[in-house]
Amino acid sequence: MDRRNFLRAATVPVATVMATPAVAQEGAAETVTVAVGPGGALVYEPGTDAPLEVLPGTTVEFVWESDNHNIVVEAQPDEASWSGHEPLENTGFTYEHTFETLGTYEYYCEPHRSAGMVATIEVVEELSAEAAAAEKPLKELGVDIQAHWVGAATFLGIIVTMIFTFYILKYGESAHTGRGQR
Repeated sequence: MDRRNFLRAATVPVATVMATPAVAQEGAAETVTVAVGPGGALVYEPGTDAPLEVLPGTTVEFVWESDNHNIVVEAQPDEASWSGHEPLENTGFTYEHTFETLGTYEYYCEPHRSAGMVATIEVVEELSAEAAAAEKPLKELGVDIQAHWVGAATFLGIIVTMIFTFYILKYGESAHTGRGQR
């Protein structure tokens, strides 16, 4: 079999294999974490400063990071049935809900509402540019790496490139390229 026939025969299976993970990821349900009272602050993070945007089918996991908080639903779309979590809970408690109905969900912490512990979740068909571009921490993506190691690796890569460039400029091409000399 010559090269052209091999490439023609291999193109379809390779394209199928490459396309399959993209389709599987597209339909995958996502989980978003909301910190309840992070660092003792009276906020839901994200959600208090700016609405948290999610797609239908997204599960939002609320994780209590300080004591005496709850989730009281103030407003939601007519077709939705989110009841929140009204009992007061403490650090380490988790609660989750999957949002299916498009619309705006407003909620608050009953003991801390007057202190501004209110938040909003917007279930939208398409994420805004800001929400889509929001970066997740590496640890949340499953990569347990620290930023200083990324910087050190980048610096090492620059130094190796400079040494290689110096070698090429001083000695010419690689010793294995062959110049036709005998």
